[in-house]
Amino acid sequence: MKRYGKITTIGRVAVLFTCALPTCPDAFAASVTTNEHKPKPVPGNQKGSVQAALQPETIHVSGANAHAEHLQHVGGSIAHLSREALIQAHVTTVNDLQNVVPNLQVENAFGGGQPQFHLRGIGFFDYGSNNTPDVMTYVDGVAYPIGVMTQGVMFDLAGVDVERGPTGYTSGRSVTGGNIMMQTADPTKTLTAGISEDIANRARSKTDLFVSGPITRRLSYRISAETIHGGAYEYNRATGEHIGNADLGAVRAKLRWEANDTTTINLSGHYGIDRSDSTPGYLINSVTSGGYIPADSDHYATGWGMSRQFANNLHLNPNAKPFRNNQSWGVDINIQKEFSWARLTSISAYEVMYRRELNDWDATPAANADEYFDSNLSIFSQELRLASHDRGPITWNAGLYYFKEDLQDAMYSNFQNAFGFNTETRYSQPDQGFSEFASITYRPVSHLRIGFGLRHENEWKELDNFYTQRSTALVPATHYDRKTGMDQVSGKASIEYDIRPNVMAYFNIRRGVKEGGFSAYNVSAPSQLTPFKPEWLMAYELGFKSTFFNHRLRINGAAFKYDYHDQQVQSAIEDHTIGAIGKIVNAPRSSLWGVELEAQAEPIRGLHLTQNFGYEQGQYEQFQALNIAASQATGASGNGYQTINKNMQGKDMGFPKLQLSGSASYDIRLPGALRGYILTPEANYSYRSEEYAVILGPLYNIKPYFLLNTSLTFRPKNGKWSVTGYVQNALNRTYDLTRNFFTTSNFGIVGPPRFYGARISYTY
Repeated sequence: MKRYGKITTIGRVAVLFTCALPTCPDAFAASVTTNEHKPKPVPGNQKGSVQAALQPETIHVSGANAHAEHLQHVGGSIAHLSREALIQAHVTTVNDLQNVVPNLQVENAFGGGQPQFHLRGIGFFDYGSNNTPDVMTYVDGVAYPIGVMTQGVMFDLAGVDVERGPTGYTSGRSVTGGNIMMQTADPTKTLTAGISEDIANRARSKTDLFVSGPITRRLSYRISAETIHGGAYEYNRATGEHIGNADLGAVRAKLRWEANDTTTINLSGHYGIDRSDSTPGYLINSVTSGGYIPADSDHYATGWGMSRQFANNLHLNPNAKPFRNNQSWGVDINIQKEFSWARLTSISAYEVMYRRELNDWDATPAANADEYFDSNLSIFSQELRLASHDRGPITWNAGLYYFKEDLQDAMYSNFQNAFGFNTETRYSQPDQGFSEFASITYRPVSHLRIGFGLRHENEWKELDNFYTQRSTALVPATHYDRKTGMDQVSGKASIEYDIRPNVMAYFNIRRGVKEGGFSAYNVSAPSQLTPFKPEWLMAYELGFKSTFFNHRLRINGAAFKYDYHDQQVQSAIEDHTIGAIGKIVNAPRSSLWGVELEAQAEPIRGLHLTQNFGYEQGQYEQFQALNIAASQATGASGNGYQTINKNMQGKDMGFPKLQLSGSASYDIRLPGALRGYILTPEANYSYRSEEYAVILGPLYNIKPYFLLNTSLTFRPKNGKWSVTGYVQNALNRTYDLTRNFFTTSNFGIVGPPRFYGARISYTY
């Protein structure tokens, strides 16, 4: 098989020196302002003076206000969350964003370390380490194209944007669902430092700190770090031992050099380690394989264990808890060069991820479904972009994007009690792609803008030396090589009209594409390795953005319709000899539609209100899915298994239809001896309707749930320090994050119960 050559260190350095900060509409502003020059607050990005107290510094990133205001004039559905909003909503992982962003769902596959994203119903389920999600996560403009890379990167943030719908016309990689864009805080020109300590019940703690300031007049730095520990809320049903403790830490260092009046260089490096417990599930039904265990009436009960043979092969303790031992590091360099007629922008990055993760997916001490992942991933990416300044009736943007990924993956499965053997699956997956994109906007009159964007993308992916070796096999396993790729064009046409200076309406049509891939699971038959095709969709969106009453009320809304083609779906195929085999397949046609409404208001001084509404619905229009039960029953004849499909036409796609979230806070200025201090009570909630397991059946439906969080903050008016008491899941609701089955067990992964704690913050 053809193998792609390695990029030399000298070559990487040469490419790195073409970099710059992002200039596309979905990028954050890079400049900072002091308190004396901070912009006027606007709803949705600053919920009041209590939020300033929660910031880990007294300067304000211009993205906190100017960026949110800029998005009000961008014709697309983009949810913006400031640093303050993230802190108040207790958003500590990318998964938590689903509680504050309408029509976003994030759930970890089988409760493991691989998140599965759905935005406006676009997404797919996959527990492997090798496929790109439909929703791309970016940190400082750098793409994280494998889901497991996104766990543990959310600290010292300036803010987060969630862009809905197909993307890739002005920057980055091409996906069908949307982007989650995180911007970390930049170095400052004045010396500042801060620390925040969060302590809660169940021995949970979270520590954040940073220091930032100048080295010279043109060179500044920032160093930040975070640790999270404890918080276990599950227990072993037999021994009472707790499981689920966090144990992770990360550090980031940034340098900003203003080389001259037109050139800025930003260098960033990060390192993270995650040695947390994995979280097994509770049993929905009783299990008999390896010994009888009844269904769990307590959803926080679980179990774990593995065979001694499996443990010895991996040099593990047979009594070890399921765990993560993941490490990640990366470096990126950004250089921005201003010309009189345009801005040159480039982003280069090199990211590395080591995944060492043990999961128990049967939730029992038996050796039915224990999985160990040993993945080594490296990614180099380079983006070069040239954009005109926002002058005159025509603006334009053009660029190139290249990426090269290398994945060396191994998965070990402990099926000793269930099937009488263990397996070892290994493969390598080189992947690279090259894209060209361009966009233009024409403004015939001051209040009307017409835009067009185009992207061409080539991608080449290989599955090399893939094999699954059974422990009972007498001969070596067959090795397989496969190839796939795509040569696709995507595009966008849009129109934006300013009804009033603070009221805009827009309409756009987009064609989005996402690369195909492989079902890199334990292989039972060669047909399982047939690649699934790229998916594509036509997206239609109509929306408005409005601000009233001197920025005291903001209301944004959007309606969308998607025509989905070759949707990538986790399903199964039937092998004549073996029977049903899990595989990602393509559903030829489906359709989705929905609406979003996001409102922020400050009706009176100090009272801050937000309300978000999302509704979405989807159905298959052409899809023949395997009827697993009926197909498996044909094997009883002794003449092999026959494929029997069920027609999914008109069937609901299953994702939650309704999502609601909102918050309310009020700044109480205290009188008398406490004059100069502010007390702020706050509450926020989220609601998600039922999720239906269309392929697996009603046993795996996730029931609707409502979560309520409250807090009370005390701080001085100058905001240098604050003390907050809070309660998460105040009603102590028991709810599921996901439900699934593996070999012999039907299980659910329960969400966190009530947590109560305190947070103390101080800035200098």
